[in-house]
Amino acid sequence: MSELLRVANLSVVFDTPAGLVHANRGINLTVNEKETLGIMGESGCGKTVLFLSLLRLQQPGRIASGSIAFDGRQLTGLTASEMQQVRGRQIALVPQDHSTALDPAFTVGQQLDEALMIRENGGGLWKTSLMGCRARDRSARLDEIRAVLSELALGELVDTGRLLARYPHQLSGGIRQRVLIAMALLGHPRMLIADEPTTALDRASRAQTLAVLNALCRRMTMLIISHDLEAIRTTCDRVAVMYGGRIIETGPMLSVFNKPRHPYTRLFLSCQKLSRGDDLPEIIGDVLNLMDFPPGCSFHPRCPQAMPVCSLVEPAEVHFDDAMVACHLYGSGENTC
Repeated sequence: MSELLRVANLSVVFDTPAGLVHANRGINLTVNEKETLGIMGESGCGKTVLFLSLLRLQQPGRIASGSIAFDGRQLTGLTASEMQQVRGRQIALVPQDHSTALDPAFTVGQQLDEALMIRENGGGLWKTSLMGCRARDRSARLDEIRAVLSELALGELVDTGRLLARYPHQLSGGIRQRVLIAMALLGHPRMLIADEPTTALDRASRAQTLAVLNALCRRMTMLIISHDLEAIRTTCDRVAVMYGGRIIETGPMLSVFNKPRHPYTRLFLSCQKLSRGDDLPEIIGDVLNLMDFPPGCSFHPRCPQAMPVCSLVEPAEVHFDDAMVACHLYGSGENTC
């Protein structure tokens, strides 16, 4: 598979009155064409800042160093107007909060139509009437909207008139989530970013959303950012695990889930896989302060396998055939414990 996205040594910081927050620290990541990559880690580890940085939407944070190459094109040096041609058309985002992501003042049909207008002409709803003469006729646009919604199992609601004329507050969370996915797909993006796609959904809506994402696998490149291990397991080819603003482990999904290398990954997965009656694994130490990192490995104060070197030297990335881990346990690249 050909490489579509390469992030190299990306560092993103936030200037605050209390000091400098290091949200991303030397992120290295590659994503291949038609691959689905899952990014997971605890809250505050830098996942959100990472995907927002891919879209240059990390403000008020700033990219302090590093590069983001998408299909061979450097995004970090593009102007604001050039990035507008990338957002939605090359890289599309399905935001986490489906309850606020849609505009409550416009119908679903108007907002889906806006996605087409942006793809074809730029601008938004306010430009629709002005640019209508250059847009495709309404019938053709409606046919494309109906086709996308049908693919997302919403065709019946369209045909019966129970969707396009509705306002977002009149829809369930699962349908709002699929409308957001439809808006993203109407832009014909090369890559789709889904931020916590199953959050705040009931069991049935969650299953429908996962089915939609599964149907998109192999058709397009996707990044799935989620705490939901089942969502990652169901949809992703590879997994990247983040801690303290850094990617500390990557590998094939089954390999990472079944035989994680990094101690943090083991603890993170064990906490998520608890059965009724199981004791919660103990993680010692305090939550990481992103303004005051400990020397050496940022996880060493909480790591049950910490060695003296861990408090002195930050571990380098050790690469295997199809995986990477940043941990002193694998300094030679041969330790598989």
